[in-house]
Amino acid sequence: MFKLTILIFLIFFGLIGLLVWKKFPHKRGQISDPNPWHLASNYPVRGLDLSHHNGKIMYEGLDSLDFVFLKASEGTTLIDRDFENHYKGFKEKGIALGVYHFFRFDSEGEEQATHFLNRIKGYTFHVPLIVDVEQDKNPKIDRNKVIDRLRNFIHHIQKKTGQKPIIYTNGDEYSNFVQNEFDDQTLWLSTTNTWRPAMMDCTFWQFNIDADLMEITHRVDLNVFRGSREEWNKYLNVNKPYTIQ
Repeated sequence: MFKLTILIFLIFFGLIGLLVWKKFPHKRGQISDPNPWHLASNYPVRGLDLSHHNGKIMYEGLDSLDFVFLKASEGTTLIDRDFENHYKGFKEKGIALGVYHFFRFDSEGEEQATHFLNRIKGYTFHVPLIVDVEQDKNPKIDRNKVIDRLRNFIHHIQKKTGQKPIIYTNGDEYSNFVQNEFDDQTLWLSTTNTWRPAMMDCTFWQFNIDADLMEITHRVDLNVFRGSREEWNKYLNVNKPYTIQ
């Protein structure tokens, strides 16, 4: 009877352990997805976007990347504390670099553009500057006011650099703030659905926002350039490396 009771307990706790393991298969050292790039497997040109939220980076293990987009600033005062380390780590590998500013809906566009440019002065990039437009972590502000501020931001960046910045956004914010307002901008779209990029003219696609890579301590976003490697080379040739003055 005692042995039977012990056996029942062992089976019970074994089942509990199995359920926990299935619920949390992404622990470091385990593989929750053997190919986190599978959703965008048709696109050969791959990249990441990074900020201090991603934790420690083992740069030496990411040689196969084609591009990396780094967060530099936010609003009118905030800066990303890991921008310089990330920039140095990937520049030494010859990986194409881009840089983005998280756009605050409650701050004036020109002031944000000035802050962004001051933060990245002296740094060299391979794609136009990027503005991150999303409702998440932003207060609810009148739509027209957000659009006016974003338009001022873009105008100031273009005036200072001679380039129109890329707009990063997702499906909802595209509809709310970008569509019919900034249709002439290059688009970097975030969506984990395969259908939306095919219906929208986006150049970059952020298709995985929860990837587990061994070289990065926290979950990371995966991106692709929506074209062939030949088209990517042409894109880089058009957007030659430039240094922020």
